[in-house]
Amino acid sequence: MKRIFHVPTETPHKDDKLSDRIARRNPKVRDGNYGPVVLEKWVKGMEKIFTVVEVPEEKKVNIETYYLTGEADIWWNTIKDKLVRPKSTWSKFQDQLREKFYPVVDQRQKEKEFMELKMSGNMTVM
Repeated sequence: MKRIFHVPTETPHKDDKLSDRIARRNPKVRDGNYGPVVLEKWVKGMEKIFTVVEVPEEKKVNIETYYLTGEADIWWNTIKDKLVRPKSTWSKFQDQLREKFYPVVDQRQKEKEFMELKMSGNMTVM
């Protein structure tokens, strides 16, 4: 039997700003100097916040980029004019972010390393 979980959402007070509701959840900043696992954790963390706070799709890129620092912020400032267009979406932003901070070449290298992993003794993969 499948369970369907209800994601709790917040009923905002009329004077409560979207940015304040997000900030109360203490989102992490992203500086671009971490590996793919940290990148994915950051993206998923922001997605959870967006779900609970009910962030409209058209505001997600602007909000997420506010939490970029360091190299990631520099990267964003160099590509935002290209990416911020009427057809820009949250998923396009995520694709660009992953392309920059976890390029396909690196992904393929990690896949190759994994495939070439040699097990010794009685080790098993679970």
